[in-house]
Amino acid sequence: MQPDIEQYRHQAVRDLAWAIATPPLIELRGHHCEWPSAAWYVQQYRLAQGWLFELDEDPGELQSLLAGQKDRRLGRYFETLWYYWLLHHPDYELLVHNLQVVIDGDTLGELDFVVRDRRSDQVIHIEVAVKFYLGFGDTRQMRNWHGPGLKDRLDRKVAHLRGRQTGIGQDERIRQWLQRQGLVIDRCAVILKGRLYYPAHQFPDIDDLSLLADYAPAESSRKHLRSWWYRKSDFALKTSDEERFYPLINRGWLQRIPTTKLDKKLSKTDIFESESRGLFRLPVHVQRCNPHHGWDRVFVTDDQWGPKRLT
Repeated sequence: MQPDIEQYRHQAVRDLAWAIATPPLIELRGHHCEWPSAAWYVQQYRLAQGWLFELDEDPGELQSLLAGQKDRRLGRYFETLWYYWLLHHPDYELLVHNLQVVIDGDTLGELDFVVRDRRSDQVIHIEVAVKFYLGFGDTRQMRNWHGPGLKDRLDRKVAHLRGRQTGIGQDERIRQWLQRQGLVIDRCAVILKGRLYYPAHQFPDIDDLSLLADYAPAESSRKHLRSWWYRKSDFALKTSDEERFYPLINRGWLQRIPTTKLDKKLSKTDIFESESRGLFRLPVHVQRCNPHHGWDRVFVTDDQWGPKRLT
């Protein structure tokens, strides 16, 4: 059973619960770093529920922390949610956050978090990221999952996270530099969350998300969050005039926004008119206001969206 994240009243707390509870995109096996399983995240969420309810009564500290960020990118927002969780976690002591490794004037990397596990007394280097990818072509291949702006790719992101952890853990210069900072890394972990959006035009039955299991990347978590992306023409044909959507321009990419809190509900015609007037550009991420199926948000792209070639 999936955790009930919508029970919290404040969006910041719902997003924090989402950051903790949701399954990862990728669960690598045999890597020297931990890529925690979906079960581990559910366990962490259940342990944190009492604290989350208390936070929901008085979320001012978390809201102020998020509001004070100059960097408004979603990745930084997600990282700040994890910062707040680690800062208050009874089992972890947060040692450093965003530590740049600078040796002889060269910046060799940055560590998102270093924590001490109070139970084992081990020091853990943790990298965190949140990503949203649209599948194109053979969705069983990680290289065929692209960010909406086509500047990012799932296989490259995973390789980057693996390489960063490998470099930090095995580079002797970096190890010696960290020791001079009083840090000896015992373990490492990667937290990669988000959602995969499958191409609706490649599947005849868009109501049964379980059918996608055979089309997921082999390295993906079996429980990863999933939905659909539509070409503009397909979206026009396959959605009714009565359905309403909310454009997720600045918020709602993590946990869904309750319909009662939405200030603008658009029909598909409204979406196309808003796009033609330049109010936003495609691809656009939208939330389905009253979902009747297992999915509640989609990406809508123009009809030409996609990589120029699959590599």
